[in-house]
Amino acid sequence: MARKVTTRELGLVLGARLLKTRDLHYGLWTEGLEVSVRNLPEAQRRYSEFLMARIPPGVQTILDVGCGTGGLAELLVARGYRPECISPSPELTRLARQRLGPHTPVLQTTFEAFTSARHYDLVLFSESFQYIPLGESLPRSVALLKAGGHLLISDFFRTGAPGESALHGGHDLQRFYAALREQPLDIVSDEDITAGTAPNLDLVDQVISDYARPFYEAFGYYFAANHPWLARLGRRLFRRKLERLEYKYFSHRRNAAAFRLHKCYRTVLLRKRG
Repeated sequence: MARKVTTRELGLVLGARLLKTRDLHYGLWTEGLEVSVRNLPEAQRRYSEFLMARIPPGVQTILDVGCGTGGLAELLVARGYRPECISPSPELTRLARQRLGPHTPVLQTTFEAFTSARHYDLVLFSESFQYIPLGESLPRSVALLKAGGHLLISDFFRTGAPGESALHGGHDLQRFYAALREQPLDIVSDEDITAGTAPNLDLVDQVISDYARPFYEAFGYYFAANHPWLARLGRRLFRRKLERLEYKYFSHRRNAAAFRLHKCYRTVLLRKRG
């Protein structure tokens, strides 16, 4: 049976095309960098540099979980690390293999299904941690690490702030810390970089307004004008799904202010005891 393409995967691929970027992670908007599409590659470079600066001395082997198109792994190889990559997406795996070449393994699999006889110096989650259940991600990471190895997580979490949010995704932050206490892991560092990542949402909202919304409205107008009864039937059958889509993407509620309220972006370095 052919594998279905998830909406997340489609969003990542379309986002890369619309934003003209080879990387799929957030940018880090540090002081002096104007929030604009043209500056996104620089913001993403700053994020990558920030993340690599958190890798402890002595690390050589790295498991990059959810490697996207391989951008971060490419930088790791250039710095002398030996990454191995996994990705559940056929398209992103293809792009990562094309980018990294034959000497960096890229395996198409979910983290939940991944097995290896090797143990790594570091397991890395860069905006992929939120997609894996806490009951799988943390114990599996511990099992894949050498004694004294490190787990590096950089992702956003839900704050539990009251009110409805158009921003989905992320584990509950307090549940994450509770799950950490159940594992043989010590926190080496824990940094809140929400202020530097939140502006990405204003950028995405701008791109949706400039490109996605006009296309959506033009297609709706064309379809209703040429197939009015099918358009009315479709609207009736899929009303709730369309309303959710329009609320999520076209209501201007996916912005930096909403992100700062409902999300907390953290970069956490952990060390396996032993």
